[in-house]
Amino acid sequence: MPIKVEGFDEVIKKLQNLQALEVKTKPLMSQIGNTLKNSITDSFNEERSPFGEKWKALKPSTIKQKEKKNKSNKILRRDGALADKWLVKSSNKDVTVSNNTNLNGFAYGLTHQFGSSSAGRNKRVFIPARVFLPIDKNNKLEPNLKEDLKDLVVEFVKSNV
Repeated sequence: MPIKVEGFDEVIKKLQNLQALEVKTKPLMSQIGNTLKNSITDSFNEERSPFGEKWKALKPSTIKQKEKKNKSNKILRRDGALADKWLVKSSNKDVTVSNNTNLNGFAYGLTHQFGSSSAGRNKRVFIPARVFLPIDKNNKLEPNLKEDLKDLVVEFVKSNV
């Protein structure tokens, strides 16, 4: 007597949808990129790292210099290029959040993210690290952001399977 198993049509369709996700993930990648960008923007607006650490205050001499040049007195804001010019580029396979702001080869982002003990014309200026990227020294994402990204992925898979 043959046994006929029914009810797998829906499961097979969901598995096929899951398999096809690879070619349709650009919206998810874009959401991930914008979530990362928002975390970076929050750091600049709140003058703290994504991990909650307050940025070191500006020196009085820096404040005076900024006032003299009629620049913003906020930390890591001169003209706004580093804080405001983050780009999100997404595809079906990946997402890039970037900012290549520099002046005469001076890479603002790297210097301020990691700090420098040899900045300035004479390479004697100390710039403290003011972390704005949501990764720690061990390349781990900020935990709350990691959960947010995980939720985005789970929701995307649920709604596309």
